[in-house]
Amino acid sequence: MDEGRKFLLIFIVLFLCLFLPSYASKPFKQEEITLLIRDVMIKTSVAYLWLSPILHLTTIAIIIAIFRYRQRIGRVADAYFGILFLFFAFSNNIATTENYGLTIITSNLVQMAVVGLFWMWDVFKSRNVYVFQSLPLWRYWVVPLAILAFWSPMNADLSPNFSPLLLLTSSFGVMFCPTTPVIIAILTLIYPKVNRYVLVVTSFVGFLIDIFNAMSLFIMPGYTLWNFILHIPLISISLYGLLITRIVGNH
Repeated sequence: MDEGRKFLLIFIVLFLCLFLPSYASKPFKQEEITLLIRDVMIKTSVAYLWLSPILHLTTIAIIIAIFRYRQRIGRVADAYFGILFLFFAFSNNIATTENYGLTIITSNLVQMAVVGLFWMWDVFKSRNVYVFQSLPLWRYWVVPLAILAFWSPMNADLSPNFSPLLLLTSSFGVMFCPTTPVIIAILTLIYPKVNRYVLVVTSFVGFLIDIFNAMSLFIMPGYTLWNFILHIPLISISLYGLLITRIVGNH
């Protein structure tokens, strides 16, 4: 099977995952799905915040190590990012809520787990070459958006909070949506020396999840415009990751 057909098959499988039914131990109607997802997100967004400073600092350390040790840190970086995505798969999508009991957002769980497995695959393939070279200035447009995602200046009620303390204590590192654009941004800055499957799968899942997240502004009670704005890094950088071959070329 040629590469184009492989990518098409991957896209189809990941897209079909959207239709996997969510599970709840208490009965719920299908029209309540947005409320179910909201309740899970409320629970999971705070459950692991105690890990946030550790993951912020670890990510900074990984980026510094890439600059200093280049490809010698490649497998460590792949493993770290892979573990994060596998962590997101289960920590972000499983919760015990008051209204629905034990709840699992199956589609997100499977998609994030697939992303994590692709990253773990590259630990052995080592196709991501973590060497930052001089690039045309325009290719650094992802950096300010990645910094915004890393900071995620928002309160628990989804209102703005520009405290510098959130550069260490935000939901980056413990939630998929603020973390993924930072990781994809790194891949775009080392492109074309990347594992294209890892880049495309991560970008495609990020794009799919954020499209539905953006729709929440109109259909999910309590979803704020500021939360929508803070998801712009994920949707824009994910789309860029998907189209980078056409935008930048293969060299």
